Amino acid sequence: MFNILRYCVQQHTIKNTFRVQSVRTFLSPAYYCKEVWDRRLNSPILQKVNVDEFFYELDQRYQKTKELSAVDVDLFVNAIKNEYYVEELLDILHKLRLTAETCNTLSSTNHSAVRLLMQYGTMENLANVLDDRLNYGIFLDFYTANILMDMCWKKKDFVSGSRIASQLMLQEDFDHPISTSLSLLHCYNYLLNPNGWPEYEKPEEPEEEVKVRVKFVRNPYFDDHFDLRDPNKIVGKTLAMFTEGKNDSLNRSFNILGNVLFGKVEKATGALDDCVKKGIPLYKEIINLIPPDYTPELLSKIDIDSSDVQTLLSKSVEKQVHLTSERDIAEQCKIYLSWEDERIKAIELQKQRLSTIKRLQNIESLHTALKEKQTRLWFFENEENIELAIEDGKKVAPEEKKKVKKTNDENYIPPEIR
Repeated sequence: MFNILRYCVQQHTIKNTFRVQSVRTFLSPAYYCKEVWDRRLNSPILQKVNVDEFFYELDQRYQKTKELSAVDVDLFVNAIKNEYYVEELLDILHKLRLTAETCNTLSSTNHSAVRLLMQYGTMENLANVLDDRLNYGIFLDFYTANILMDMCWKKKDFVSGSRIASQLMLQEDFDHPISTSLSLLHCYNYLLNPNGWPEYEKPEEPEEEVKVRVKFVRNPYFDDHFDLRDPNKIVGKTLAMFTEGKNDSLNRSFNILGNVLFGKVEKATGALDDCVKKGIPLYKEIINLIPPDYTPELLSKIDIDSSDVQTLLSKSVEKQVHLTSERDIAEQCKIYLSWEDERIKAIELQKQRLSTIKRLQNIESLHTALKEKQTRLWFFENEENIELAIEDGKKVAPEEKKKVKKTNDENYIPPEIR
């Protein structure tokens, strides 16, 4: 009884704390399109889905055949309405990833999975799932990245916000202005206090050295992109790629900082030289974040200005939201409607495919039955001839020659050849 009372008090305290600590976000509630997104549950197809029974059916099918349908997984993911199926969601996404159908994953599956993990899970858990592309195959688009980084800003979770921004860097998707502005904002705030980035677990080495014969040895390869594990290099490359080709002081400062953190010192020095020639000043607040071991002579020749970088980044985000948010909302609402049609077409195609497979199986079983019947009829019609052939075969069949095994004589002396 005391535990129940304590739990209720804790929940009440958490809700009140959340109300007090609520922080203004950049994106309006309309940008989240929650009402339009929830309308998918009014679909007659999704209303027929019993999540418990459907998950059990999908799990049993995978256990027996090691196969899953991308359409069925999409129906399951979109039919989830509460937090009790988060583990089942991740389990079924992982199993789909292990099948050949993963290449047919619908766009609505990724979006719905991100929405569910964002609503019912933790941002850290969602970032871990996005990092584990091999096992889950969840990828962001600019819209989901924007709402995730907006929520991270509200929670002041700059680590998760930077990890979301790094996903866009890995996908080389940095064309949307809101995504770019939010990414710079989160990466800058993370570098002000670079703590909390999760460490990647290294595979355990065996205690005893085991040698295995292989056809060839693979040389170690580091692609400098997907293999990045150092948070400074990840954030550095994110900053460098998002500011590439821009000539204003803010973006040039971030580009130089990003290249230094990423380890591309020569590229950073070239950018510094270009700023000196063109007379582009850099911001002291950003340059001060450069590691102390990077001290080129060009830094003393370049103009250094001071400004409130936090305010500049915030105003940049607000400006881009004002310019593009209405267009994004309209496009996203159209996408939601198109996904409904895409799902219906995919279900119809699956029905046709299953119907074709069933007909082929019926034809094959009928062909097998006719062949067995033909064999029986042919046997009885030609029974006498078959018996005569068997008897002749026994008389004519040659006897197998027995192979004589050679014995090795230890005392044998080979003859001399002259």
